[in-house]
Amino acid sequence: MPTLDEIFTQIETDKAVRIALPIIGTTEKKRISCVYQQTKPPEFILLFVPDSLPVDEIDMNRKAAVLLDIKGQNISLAADIQEKINNQALRLVAREVIRHEQLRDYFRVDISAPLVARPALAKDQEWSMSGETVDVSGSGLLAIFNQPVDQGEPVRVELILPTGNGEPIEAVAHVVRSRKIDENQYQIALHFDTIDSEDRDRIMACCFEIQRKHLRLKVQVKNPE
Repeated sequence: MPTLDEIFTQIETDKAVRIALPIIGTTEKKRISCVYQQTKPPEFILLFVPDSLPVDEIDMNRKAAVLLDIKGQNISLAADIQEKINNQALRLVAREVIRHEQLRDYFRVDISAPLVARPALAKDQEWSMSGETVDVSGSGLLAIFNQPVDQGEPVRVELILPTGNGEPIEAVAHVVRSRKIDENQYQIALHFDTIDSEDRDRIMACCFEIQRKHLRLKVQVKNPE
């Protein structure tokens, strides 16, 4: 794994990156595309398109995660948010390179994929419902279903990733939260409790591939005033 010093020698200014921003009052992070501006490492600045940065919602006491693509390799940095420069720019200081095994806790990737949920316990009344993921990580997922599921309830999920060989991924998870977002639409967060290590690796490989596509997209920003 490259060191911080090695990474900063390879990052070009004006490079498109992605950030997972900690938000006040929630454990979820907001993922935004932005542009890297080099200053004096390990300090750097990120520029955002107008109206994309939730300035008043940022939790300054927690680390952000910054994902970048260097020569085809996904690199993730944990960084402290030092300053909200304005409504389109943040000043950060990189603290460490996130190890592969940490990524499942730091990064969720916007992935739309079909899944089916069923009760995990044989004693429970049989039911089945189909949904679609909003985001996925190595530790869980967020999905939209047409019915609610009680918080804490164990469920068995079957997920088809948009990359790979099309083989379904199966896992046992529990409901972290469930909330109604529209008529017959419920946003349900699931945390994986039991999942095969190969299936987790397939999820992470999918996340890396989708992130590479995100990072290749050109991000246009205005220079901060």
